[in-house]
Amino acid sequence: MISLSIRTKLFIAIFLACLLTIGGVAGVVQFKFKRSFLDYLNEQENRSLTQLETRLISTYETSGDWSALDKNRYLWDSLLRTAMRSSFFPANGDAGDGEMADESRPPPLPPFREEHKIGGLPPPRSHFMQRMDRFASRIVLLDAGHKLVRGSSRLGTPDNLHELKSQGKIVGYLGIYRRQRLTEKVDVEFADRLQRMLWVIGLLALPVTGVLAFLFARHLGQPIQTLRNGARQLTDGNYALRMKVSGRDELADLTRDVNRLAERLQQNEASRKQWIADIAHELRTPLSILRGEIEALQDGVNQPDTSTFASLHQEVSHLERLVGDLYDLSMSDSGALSYHKEATDIIALLRETLALHSSQLHEQELQVDTICIALTPIHIQGDPQRLQQLFKNLLENSLRYTDKPGQLRVSSNVENGWIDIVFEDSAPGVPDEALPRLFDRLYRVEGSRNRATGGAGLGLSICRNIVAAHDGEISAAHSALGGVEIRVRLPLQP
Repeated sequence: MISLSIRTKLFIAIFLACLLTIGGVAGVVQFKFKRSFLDYLNEQENRSLTQLETRLISTYETSGDWSALDKNRYLWDSLLRTAMRSSFFPANGDAGDGEMADESRPPPLPPFREEHKIGGLPPPRSHFMQRMDRFASRIVLLDAGHKLVRGSSRLGTPDNLHELKSQGKIVGYLGIYRRQRLTEKVDVEFADRLQRMLWVIGLLALPVTGVLAFLFARHLGQPIQTLRNGARQLTDGNYALRMKVSGRDELADLTRDVNRLAERLQQNEASRKQWIADIAHELRTPLSILRGEIEALQDGVNQPDTSTFASLHQEVSHLERLVGDLYDLSMSDSGALSYHKEATDIIALLRETLALHSSQLHEQELQVDTICIALTPIHIQGDPQRLQQLFKNLLENSLRYTDKPGQLRVSSNVENGWIDIVFEDSAPGVPDEALPRLFDRLYRVEGSRNRATGGAGLGLSICRNIVAAHDGEISAAHSALGGVEIRVRLPLQP
């Protein structure tokens, strides 16, 4: 199967569209011209018929009847010739009685006589005479009783008969059979010449159309080829790629989207490398401590007493929490973390979590203010276990990072179908630039990553995923108590 490039497809589509347009326009022009030209000839004959009416009425009034047309066999031809000249040469006006208005008009043609033959053959007839003969063959003159005076009734009576009136009395009827097609040779030749000229113009337009279609297809194909090359470089791992954006069309929008994709991939690659380095650091520290404790026991430096076992248990517990947090976070990111949502009293769940951590809060000398928590039940559709994990992580965040003695204010507020649960702690606070990054995994404000001042920096990342799974929002701001304010916004149960 032949594979065509997008540039070739564009060229074929544009060229065929132009070709069909040229052919269609040529066909319509040809058809409309024939109809318009035929209408023009019929209109000319209608003007001749109007001129003929005047002269026929004058002839009738002179003789009192139509007998003059029978007595003078050349009078009918003369009237027809004069009427046609008046319609074909309207600028010269009407001199009446078949005479010309000035000497610039050609004199009336004499009737054909036998002595005009040359070598026994009639002389060639002019285009005007040929047109007049056909004009005369389609004219019908009837008297007041619809009796045929001049013309032929073989085609029946014309559709539109003109009344001939003399002194307000109808004295006859004049009609003409309209042309249905071109009959005169000169008219047919003129139409054929125009048709040939249209086809010649169409053939000459083909190479021009081809060149324009090629240039236009190449113009559209260049940004597509650029995007294709850029996608290949992104596939090869060149995330620093940024393509130049030109124009304001859809291709320019696509180029901007690809640039944003490259920027996001570059950020994700940097985050991945930082993630691996942070995990290695977090695992290295407790493992180094465990190794040191075990080597000290082997060398007899430390004794296997209660304090030694307590230190080993603390490091193992820390490793267990770290691995558990990593597992929960990876499951949440992949969407595999199960949520069993049901109607849950969020206020009762919050108070229960605070009660479970009351001893730790007391040991940390953290005074808790719950006076602003609602006293009535407030229900949302959520997973009680995951929501309790959310509140637990937020409390542990305050326990780790709040100086002794400290304050923690927990409040709730219901507004417009949402409930806001706010955790505010006392000093220390965080810089402005650190607020948007508090929910990044493994991010901690302190650059030294001192384990004595906190955990691995995964708690708030897990909180963000839990809130997102409940169609809510979580944000960080400066607390009025001097520390950090964490606001959780969840939709109420309909």
